[in-house]
Amino acid sequence: MTSSVKSQGNRFLHRPARRPRRHVRGFTLVELVVAIILVGIIFGFGSALLGKVFSSYSLKQDIAGGDWQARVALERAARELRAVRSATAADLDIASTAQVRFVDADGNSVCFYRNAGANRMMRSADGPASACGSTNPQVLADNITALAFSYWDNAGNATAVVASVYFITVQMTVVEGAYSGQFRTNVRPRNFF
Repeated sequence: MTSSVKSQGNRFLHRPARRPRRHVRGFTLVELVVAIILVGIIFGFGSALLGKVFSSYSLKQDIAGGDWQARVALERAARELRAVRSATAADLDIASTAQVRFVDADGNSVCFYRNAGANRMMRSADGPASACGSTNPQVLADNITALAFSYWDNAGNATAVVASVYFITVQMTVVEGAYSGQFRTNVRPRNFF
């Protein structure tokens, strides 16, 4: 007789054969801890990489904003400086390296200067006879931390004499976020000989 069938008197009882037990196996504590550590390492590297991507994007935005504002302001100043009426004390004031005041070819008074309290490059309708910023001031650029004007004769030497000014150099520094940039242009007014 087989083990699954037993006789009991005249009756046969049928018992199912024993099946081997399946061992349902789960994760051990060690396997769970290792998996958690590996996932943590992967997320750590991923977050570091994402952090670099976001900081790079932020720097790019700062560079674009600062660069654009400075270039637009510098171009406007250069365009208007090319139109200085004459190299005389009545039309051009070069007494300060922090500002330039002049009268353009159309007789309009112009002053470019830096508002140190707000770190802005400004333009006003003040000429050599008045103080900068008193008449119709306009903001040309923000985050300007330095603005300087230099005056040169036709031999390339620095000059403090209005009649010998041949070139005007405008230099500015813009700082926006993590970006710091320096800009410079040389201008030769059309009416200077």
